[in-house]
Amino acid sequence: MKQNVGILDTALRSVIAIICLSIAAEGLLPQAGTIAMVVIGSLMWISSSFGLCFVYKILGIDTYPGAGHGITQYYPR
Repeated sequence: MKQNVGILDTALRSVIAIICLSIAAEGLLPQAGTIAMVVIGSLMWISSSFGLCFVYKILGIDTYPGAGHGITQYYPR
């Protein structure tokens, strides 16, 4: 599949993933909150690792610089 996550998005997703997974590892939330943090953190980490976001794909958003446009600009298809 074609990448659709840009450089800035990748950095933000990685930071959010680390924060969510750290909160989950520390056990600062009840069990349901911890599970939610693990799921959100894992999805963010996977999307930043592969450069592919299925929500972006559904909405037609592409921030990947290889698409021929700016890093953080929104270009619907």
